Amino acid sequence: MVQTAYIILGAIFGTIITIFIMRYPHLGVIFTVASLPIIELLPAIPVFSSIMPIVGGLTLVALLLTVRKRGWKTQSKFGWIHIFGLLFILWMFLSNPTAAWSGRDRNWVFTFVQLWVLMFLAGELLDTPEKQQLLMWVFALISVFSAFFAIQQGYIGETHEASIRATGFVDNANAAARYFTVAMVFLSYLRAEITDPFPRFLTLVGIIITYLGVFFTASRSGMVLIFAAQALLILFQTEIRKRARLTLIFSIGLVGLFFLASNVINILETILPTVIEGSDTMGLRYDLWTAAWRMFKEKPITGVGIGVYRWIVPQYSQDLFYIRNRNIWVHNTYIQILAETGIVGFVLFMGMFITASFNFLRAKVQHVSGFVALRDIWLIVFLVMLLGGITKSDHADKFTWMVMGLSTFFIRQSEEAKVDSQNPSLSSPALPVDSAVTESHP
Repeated sequence: MVQTAYIILGAIFGTIITIFIMRYPHLGVIFTVASLPIIELLPAIPVFSSIMPIVGGLTLVALLLTVRKRGWKTQSKFGWIHIFGLLFILWMFLSNPTAAWSGRDRNWVFTFVQLWVLMFLAGELLDTPEKQQLLMWVFALISVFSAFFAIQQGYIGETHEASIRATGFVDNANAAARYFTVAMVFLSYLRAEITDPFPRFLTLVGIIITYLGVFFTASRSGMVLIFAAQALLILFQTEIRKRARLTLIFSIGLVGLFFLASNVINILETILPTVIEGSDTMGLRYDLWTAAWRMFKEKPITGVGIGVYRWIVPQYSQDLFYIRNRNIWVHNTYIQILAETGIVGFVLFMGMFITASFNFLRAKVQHVSGFVALRDIWLIVFLVMLLGGITKSDHADKFTWMVMGLSTFFIRQSEEAKVDSQNPSLSSPALPVDSAVTESHP
C-alpha cells in the first residue's frame, strides 16, 4: 500500500516536472544544478543512479523541439570549449576503452557525455540575466536548507580529528563546503538586487547560515575556499562604499563564528603546518599525488584509464604510509586527469578550463547595465571551483561543467554587443539596459 502511494506520488511529481521542463527548458538545467546540495535526498531509480539523467534527457528534448521551431538554429556557437570537451571524451574512450565503457563503478563515457550536454545546455538555455538569477536563487535557497541541517549534524572539536564532519544532504563534507561557499557568493550578489529591507535581511541570514555551514563540515580546504571567495568578492567590487560593506559583513561573520564555535580558530591554525609538514590529511594527499605521478610516469601518453586510479592505487603505494592499501581517489582534479588519461587527455581537459577562463575575462559590455557584475560573480564561482579542484577530484562535477557552459553566453553577448556598436542599425543591445541586474554586487 505504502509502495503504491510512493509510485503514484512519484508519477504525479514526474508529470509536473516534465510539463514544466517542456514548457520552460531552462528549468531542466536549474533543477539539475539545484539538486547538488540535496543529492542524498533524491530517490534512486532502476538503471539510472538518480532521476537527474532523466531530467537532463527531458531538457535536451525540450531544447530540440524549441530549436526545431526556430528552423534548427541555436544561439550557442560550437566553440573551442565544446570541441575540447568532445575530443577529451573521444580520447578517454580510445586510449582505454574498457575503463571508459565498462568501469567498475560506472560507464564513464555516459557520465561525461551527460556533462558535455549539460555544458551545452547551460550556454544555450540560461540566456538571460533573469534565468541566471533564478538559478542562483534556487541553488542558494536549497543550499541554505542543506547548510542548516549541516549545522545541526556537525560538531567543531578542539582538533580536526575530534570534530564531527557534517555534510547536510550532500554526499561528502568537502563537496558540501564547496556548494555552501558558492551559495554564499550567490546570496552576496543577490542581496544587492533587493531594495526591500526584510528580504535583504533574509538574504543576510542565508549568508550567515551557509557561512557557518562551511565550518561545520570541518573541511579545512572548504574553510580556505570561503576565505578566498570573500577576498574575491571584495577584490572584484569596484565601489569603495560597497567594498567596505562587504568587509564589515564578513568581519561580523568571523566574530560571530568565534563566539559560536571558538574551536574553529584551533583548526584554522593547523592548516599551514599540515601543508608544510605533510601531516594528517595533507600527508595523505601528498601520498595520493605521489602514487598518481608514478602511474603517469608508467603510462605518460594514455594514462591508466579513467576511473581506474582508485582501484589500482595500492599497487603504487606500498611504501607510502598514509594510503595503507586503501582504495581512494586522488583528491586533486588535475593530477587525476593526468594519471588516468595521460598528457593528451590532460591537455584537452585543461583546454576547457582555459577557454572558459578566457571567455569570462574577455567578455566586456560596458554600456549594458549589470553585465560586468554578473560576469564577475560567475567568474568568482568558477575560480572557487578551480581552487577546490586542487584538493578534491571534481573532474565530473556537474556544477563546474555548467559554469563552463555559461562562459559561452558571456563571450557571445560580448561579441554581439561589439557588432552592434559597429553597426547600430542592425540590432538592439545584447542585454537590455533596464534588466534586473544592477550595476555591481553588494
